[in-house]
Amino acid sequence: MFSLKKNLKFISIDQKYLKYLHDFCKEVYYLPVGYETKPYLGILVEDNGTEYVIPLSSAKEKHKFWKNVDSDRFLIFENCEKSEKTFNGIYTKNPDGSLKHIISVIDLKKMIPIKPGLYSEINLNSSPDDSEDMKKYKVLLNIEYSFCIKIIDSVIQKASVLYDKQISTGNVAKFCCDFKLLEEKSREYSVK
Repeated sequence: MFSLKKNLKFISIDQKYLKYLHDFCKEVYYLPVGYETKPYLGILVEDNGTEYVIPLSSAKEKHKFWKNVDSDRFLIFENCEKSEKTFNGIYTKNPDGSLKHIISVIDLKKMIPIKPGLYSEINLNSSPDDSEDMKKYKVLLNIEYSFCIKIIDSVIQKASVLYDKQISTGNVAKFCCDFKLLEEKSREYSVK
């Protein structure tokens, strides 16, 4: 069963490692163009000494139609009023008429093995040296972090069920990373 490695951490992953894993499993989040500067952000967990990262993905239009919680994913959202709506945000209407602002998705199907030296912890604290964009980004990260703290036990439980089922049956579900293959490739990857 997965557990947190000490406490909840958001990490950013080495892009060369992501490309390497993507070459073996196309379900690993990686784009050959434009990903050089985009951080791969995720939650660090471990199981019997094997570390995994559960990715957070930016909200997209398709997420409007997803349930808040499913067997392989969680929406990270905040409820808001129409007056708080931003131009490029992803929103759906709640039954009470308020809006649900979908911020991101925790995508359990896309979790990947990771090892020390291939990731760095994200600093969520603001700094006087932060640019305006970085300040806004850290506010968003802190909203995501606070949301994750509330649901982390459920995230870990569902990640463990998904992982155990794939490992025990050998069946890789549609749109899911091949955990066994990626673990093998991760062991072969040399950390520099």
